[in-house]
Amino acid sequence: MEDILLEMDRILRPGRAVIIRDDIAILARIKNFFTDRMRWDCQIFDGEDGSDDREKILFAAKTCCNDEDRDQEQ
Repeated sequence: MEDILLEMDRILRPGRAVIIRDDIAILARIKNFFTDRMRWDCQIFDGEDGSDDREKILFAAKTCCNDEDRDQEQ
């Protein structure tokens, strides 16, 4: 899973976002990875079936440049 998230970070430019729908346990792991390692802003929302359903929606926005992005811009 980390390989896919790292590739998403490489492809997306700052200011862009992804929306992921999955089980809350998976989304919590993804959110921790995005916020701790890549400094993205993340929020988890209830799915269509309300707060009792385990399926949630993660909105993650890339907000800052990492070192690789700064090197490419120069």
